[in-house]
Amino acid sequence: MRIELDKLEEFGGKFSRVYGINQLSLDDREVRLIDPALVHGRIKRSGNEVELSGELTASIEAPCGRCLQPVRLPIHSEFAERFVPAVSWRAEEQHELHEEDLNLAVFDGEAIDLEDVVREEILLALPGHILCSEDCKGLCPICGIDRNVSSCQCENKMIDSRWNKLKELRT
Repeated sequence: MRIELDKLEEFGGKFSRVYGINQLSLDDREVRLIDPALVHGRIKRSGNEVELSGELTASIEAPCGRCLQPVRLPIHSEFAERFVPAVSWRAEEQHELHEEDLNLAVFDGEAIDLEDVVREEILLALPGHILCSEDCKGLCPICGIDRNVSSCQCENKMIDSRWNKLKELRT
């Protein structure tokens, strides 16, 4: 959804959009949208700057960081971003960044692409380490079996072959 800045008054600065599971690419092969994403909020222009705030609700599926089984995660995120025109914020110029600049984005022309904001908010809302459960045992590093489902007879201690000569000295 592109928000045309010259038409803000027509819809009172409010927006609402539902992205179907095939309408929004998350640019991540392992994370996928499994329910439609709902985003709504307000947008207002103040001089050259545009302020966008809103709320996002979605459900995604991603692999567990230990056993690789799919995990469903609800996403709920409130966001606020400030946009400045690209002509006033050149990449080749040096800018001293302040804390309030962390939510600063650049736009070209007279429109803002809401899809980029939604994609970014979903990916930022993901936990750093996705787990199917806190007590997930993960995959065996030797045979690859899912240790949540069955056990294996692999020795837990991996021995680096470079130390074999020292092991022979001990026996």
